[in-house]
Amino acid sequence: MGLSSTVWFLIAVVALALGAVLLFVDRSGGGGGKDRRRWAAMRGWEYLDTDPVLPSRWRYGTIHQGGPGVARNLISGDVPTPDGPRQAYVFDHEQAGRLNSVLVAVQVQAQLPAAVELRLPSAPLPDDAGLDLLEPVGERYAFVSDADAVRPLLTQRLSEASDAVGDDVELLWAEESWVLATAPLGSSADRLQDLLADLAEVATALEQSQDAKR
Repeated sequence: MGLSSTVWFLIAVVALALGAVLLFVDRSGGGGGKDRRRWAAMRGWEYLDTDPVLPSRWRYGTIHQGGPGVARNLISGDVPTPDGPRQAYVFDHEQAGRLNSVLVAVQVQAQLPAAVELRLPSAPLPDDAGLDLLEPVGERYAFVSDADAVRPLLTQRLSEASDAVGDDVELLWAEESWVLATAPLGSSADRLQDLLADLAEVATALEQSQDAKR
């Protein structure tokens, strides 16, 4: 005996309700948060569900485009490098109530003289009037806040390090004592681990170019 239209209607309503619940859990970090928490525990890093203050530490890149927003599923710890450990953050970046990307930040050991954004040709142009196009850096274009200060930093090593970051990262930038990049939502832990290592190499390239200036 077939099911009545009323029963099918009730099944459809329940299915939609379950889908909405799963979407809410996923959006609020229920699934990603569990994976990120496990990753933090394995590496001895700290985990926070939410940090509404951390993104305001920076002002360029996606921070300028969409506002500081909120850090979700935040993990923080040290990335080991030949030059010693570097502080790092990984979090889902929520802006205007919507998760837009995964933001990864790695500390630079020396204060940078100015800001530089390295954008793939596929990335939108920056909407910051304080940034000017300087020159290509490998596969990316450099937009800078001070051309004279940044030009000596754009070395061959930086070009190679930024190219190694990968085409899935349209935008990476450096400001003050940080290198940051945006990765697609849903990027795997392995991909983010590789990105942390890549950003550490970008940081090293910037440090070496500054040392060469002295």
